[in-house]
Amino acid sequence: MSKSWQTVYSMENPLLSPTCPLLLLAEEKEQKSHTRVFYNLFDDEFYNFKLPELAGKICIGTSFGWLLSVGTDFQMNLFHPLSKHQLSLPPHPYVWEGYNRNFELDPIDYSDIFLYKCVLSRSPWNSVTHEYDRDCIIMIIHTNYKTLAFTRPGYKAWIDIKCDSRNFYDITFYKDKFYAVNNHGDVLICHIEDDIAFTERIAIYKETEDYIHKYLVESSGDLLLVSRIQGGTHYQDNEFINDESEDENPYVTLGFTVLKLECSTEVKNKNEYNWVNVDSLGDQALFVGGNSSVSLSASSFNGCKANCIYFTDDNFDFFLATLNGGGYDMGVFSMEDGNIKQHYQGESLSYFAPPVWYI
Repeated sequence: MSKSWQTVYSMENPLLSPTCPLLLLAEEKEQKSHTRVFYNLFDDEFYNFKLPELAGKICIGTSFGWLLSVGTDFQMNLFHPLSKHQLSLPPHPYVWEGYNRNFELDPIDYSDIFLYKCVLSRSPWNSVTHEYDRDCIIMIIHTNYKTLAFTRPGYKAWIDIKCDSRNFYDITFYKDKFYAVNNHGDVLICHIEDDIAFTERIAIYKETEDYIHKYLVESSGDLLLVSRIQGGTHYQDNEFINDESEDENPYVTLGFTVLKLECSTEVKNKNEYNWVNVDSLGDQALFVGGNSSVSLSASSFNGCKANCIYFTDDNFDFFLATLNGGGYDMGVFSMEDGNIKQHYQGESLSYFAPPVWYI
């Protein structure tokens, strides 16, 4: 059943976030009306909204009700579907140099854009001045090396962040700083002073397995490292694989583990940190995938399950290895019993823009 779009946001201030987490479904094939469908899994309602601004584009979930979009013209925008406000960002920094803009890309070639994450330090719109806020920092994980870059509203280019690491999986804004985690589980703070940025490694989690995807989430004042364990034909050496997980899918999520960052000691005016196991999220529910990783109070939304991790399919590098694109590896993981259930019963697949959380 489709309901009125206005029921999911404030008419008084449409530049706010939606009133509940929504799942932006993949763009339907042969869709000429440019209608995009948002799904509220908590009340099983669908919301149709005409959004030609997102037609044929990759969409990355951010926060504050904004999405990052990029198309085959390599133009990047922050787009607020509820208000239709759109902020033009500098062109994608990697492909801008490597491609001729006059060369038309087929949607299958979106895999060469290499855009994985986008996180905001604050809303890019200042509700007091009614102007875009140049104090907002927009950070992305991009390039085939999964490196970091940032920009601000009004800037003409992306600024690379100096770092001796790469292969980053996630970034989050925590206690007025950006934090990033790489494929080994190393956590780094990103220091940004005007237009100069550098990183400082603060914690190491010795994990080198490629089948474990990592997220950073602020939850109830703590910084959590969430590890997503995957199996399937692309992870034949994964010791967690069992006969039930071996099927035609190249990858499948088997479970999650959660750690909390704690300050242990102070050495030479610098804090040292340790990871502590987390067995329960309490009233919190985590939302991870191709979006800014978020923790929300489950009791604030009827039907939302506490102590659970809601996830979408973000295994971007393997989408071309699937039969019909990414979007099938989605579900809800229970921290209590380790079970995984589906949160969307339909099929929503895409090689370049599978479902993402809109929060």
